[in-house]
Amino acid sequence: MELTADLLVASQIVLWCAILLLAGAVFALSRQVARLFNRIPPAGALSVNALLVSGEPAPVLELNDIWGRATVVGGPKSGLNLLFFISLDCPICKSLIPVVQSVALSEGADLIFVSDGGELAAHRQFAQKASVANHTYLHSETVGRGFAVGKLPYAVLLDTAGIVLSFGIVNNREHLESLFVARDTGVGTVQEYVEQQTE
Repeated sequence: MELTADLLVASQIVLWCAILLLAGAVFALSRQVARLFNRIPPAGALSVNALLVSGEPAPVLELNDIWGRATVVGGPKSGLNLLFFISLDCPICKSLIPVVQSVALSEGADLIFVSDGGELAAHRQFAQKASVANHTYLHSETVGRGFAVGKLPYAVLLDTAGIVLSFGIVNNREHLESLFVARDTGVGTVQEYVEQQTE
């Protein structure tokens, strides 16, 4: 009987020691994860643009959309403008269209699609098929050059005064949402964020 009691006490001591060791290991691991999290930059829209600067006015361009409606890109507007640069040959661009529409709607931004390749008729057919005919859709090389867009899919967020808030390559919803987060934090690109963290 005494032997059984001694074994129970010994097992309880061993179990409590194991629990304390595990608690210490979890605490140490959580500190390492926190340090790692602070070192990793956010997954935002990567900027590869030598022309645009956040906080400066965007180019003001007057042109017609694919339906012949007069459109002004840049300059004062009643709300935020999200320019989404796409190509008919870009599968990622096409897959992101519902996501872009959802994000623009939830953030209260007017969505403008911009493309410069292919025939006008093909863009009109695509706009109808992709259910984006209710948005402004531009077929123009001028806009792409004016905003120095080199890689797709690309997005630029403008405020009500036509000032560039944020911009970059957007491959998923997180990248798109980062453009609006940048508006709230006052940082235009991931690179600017990383620079601020390292200063």
